[in-house]
Amino acid sequence: MSDSDEQPMVRFGGDWIPAHDVWKKMETATVVVDHIDRFNSKFPHLASGTTRDVVPLVRQRLKDVELYMPRKIEYPDIAPEAVQMLATASPEDVIDALAEMHDMSVSLDQLIQIAGEKAYLGALNREGLELMNNRVSPEQTAQLWNELQRPAPGGGMWSAKKVEELLSRGIL
Repeated sequence: MSDSDEQPMVRFGGDWIPAHDVWKKMETATVVVDHIDRFNSKFPHLASGTTRDVVPLVRQRLKDVELYMPRKIEYPDIAPEAVQMLATASPEDVIDALAEMHDMSVSLDQLIQIAGEKAYLGALNREGLELMNNRVSPEQTAQLWNELQRPAPGGGMWSAKKVEELLSRGIL
């Protein structure tokens, strides 16, 4: 992979593919494996060895996905401002505010690079707790964050389990 590539890439089946093309496939795999896991838990007498074995295998494969991020783009020193905004606003609102204030456009991945993963996860933790207080399930939160294409820590897609871990520990 060369620094001249301008978009995030994912190694999938030995080939580098634009991350946005792989996103939906990974989301589908995550949803399916979560359903199989729930089935195995609720109906252990109906679960087979294959359905029990596939859950950790698929989850590990999703974690093993290799992501290539293009070289970090230099911005004016807006990191402290971005961190401060993430303490009270959603990542998407911060992106909009930075665009308006500094006449610059940044992607979500670039915002995470600028502000840091801790600030990003702090914003998601705050939002997740608010959603939970409004009776939105972890499954629904994961689906919403996947639809917004918010990266999950460690790679892969958001799942109910990852949301629960974020909310219980504050970070993953």
